[in-house]
Amino acid sequence: MKHTAVILIVLYFGISVYSCSLRDAETPVTSRSTYIPPTSPDLVMINLQYSVIEKDINNYLKCFVDTSYSPRRYTYEPDVASGIQYPIFRFWNISNEKTYFTSLLSNTDPAATSNLFFTEGNLNTFSDTAFYDAKYLLYVDHRNTSVAKTLKGKIRLILSADSRNLWSVHRWIDIKSDNNDTTWSVLRANFSN
Repeated sequence: MKHTAVILIVLYFGISVYSCSLRDAETPVTSRSTYIPPTSPDLVMINLQYSVIEKDINNYLKCFVDTSYSPRRYTYEPDVASGIQYPIFRFWNISNEKTYFTSLLSNTDPAATSNLFFTEGNLNTFSDTAFYDAKYLLYVDHRNTSVAKTLKGKIRLILSADSRNLWSVHRWIDIKSDNNDTTWSVLRANFSN
């Protein structure tokens, strides 16, 4: 009987140790994001793309000029038709960018697809200023059925280096390249409330 009790005790401890060592994987507390310190202007476009893909408001806002480190102010120029149709663009600033992107994210399932593509990109860099011109295709699978999910147009970003030698957008110009296209300006206007 003693022998059986010893075997049961050994089995009990063995099972206890084994069951304690195996457990379900925990869900990560923090989300993973891709952000590269923008030590050159081209990295700003990469960060902008990833902030859209990963739906990351903090990384999105880091793409814009920080007035703590630069005397420049952010300005946004919508495509001509949107500028006429949506008066909100008259005084658009970084606060509006934050409101728009936050609203867009709250109306988009976190698991839904978002993507941003730049084509025919042309980057011209001078000492502390750069100009980036490209065509864009933006897809956001949001829940607002009255707003297009696919946005197309041309973009002109004017970037500058700040006192930390980090680059950011200080002026954004949205251009409608085809009359049938819905531009990024329309998305901004519809999610700016």
